[in-house]
Amino acid sequence: MLAVPKHGFVVLAVPKSGSTALEAAFTKHAQLVTSGPPSLKHVTAREFEARFVPLLAEHGYARSDYEVTALLREPVSWLASWWRYRSRPGIAGKRSYVGDLGFDEFVGRVVSGEIRLRPQTDYVTGEDGHLGVDRLWRYDDLEVAFEWMRGKVGKKKVRLPQRNVSPPREHEVSASTRALIEEAYAADLTLYRSIG
Repeated sequence: MLAVPKHGFVVLAVPKSGSTALEAAFTKHAQLVTSGPPSLKHVTAREFEARFVPLLAEHGYARSDYEVTALLREPVSWLASWWRYRSRPGIAGKRSYVGDLGFDEFVGRVVSGEIRLRPQTDYVTGEDGHLGVDRLWRYDDLEVAFEWMRGKVGKKKVRLPQRNVSPPREHEVSASTRALIEEAYAADLTLYRSIG
């Protein structure tokens, strides 16, 4: 989570959505960054509201001073990124390693619950199930989101570095696998398609 309330925004770090690059770009302008462990880096909208809104208010940043934003990824692309990320040679032998699985098998294990990946909607919805952020961006529009944030900060020299990029790994997405993903992550897909 990257909190830049002095410049009017907070970025919730939805996993595999470019948040590490945004953190690298804006950390020196931030008032608060939670970069690890994952339970702190990937704060949900509910957790942000309960724990960090009061903390920021305590330090002079009212909730009305900033917009809470996040990026969402199309579910097939999101799962493919997870699959590539967990195929890194450096984690071979660890429980999370999936380099020995094809993409279809990986998806099957995710959908069955054998491999747990929290839906993206969990990170951006409130207690009542409604959207818990002020502004959503598509991951495909990372550059547009970055430019909006850079405009808020007012620093033209800020650059968006590449960070935490998954290694390349070729795969085909069969129609049946795509259908399986779209059914299992229907809420993510609906929310992603609604971003305009």
